[in-house]
Amino acid sequence: MNDDKHFEALPAFASGGFVKETGLAVVHQGEYIMPAAGSEAVIEPAAMSANTVINYYFPVEIELVGAIPDDERADLEARIWSQLTDALQRTA
Repeated sequence: MNDDKHFEALPAFASGGFVKETGLAVVHQGEYIMPAAGSEAVIEPAAMSANTVINYYFPVEIELVGAIPDDERADLEARIWSQLTDALQRTA
């Protein structure tokens, strides 16, 4: 299955440009991405003790855009969630 066809409908900035709204990005090896000023997460120090437990919650939303057949959409979604789960388990 050629995954490139799934990204044909995404907007592209071949020579760079200003991103007007939040959305998906397909980045290529060697590209350098900079966050907008003020978009960084801010964390305040917590009062720590030996029994302190800190939980981090990061919402994940996956949006598949374009005309993808249902069977390919389900396969692609399963692959994305599987790879995300594997990556998170490796960091635990």
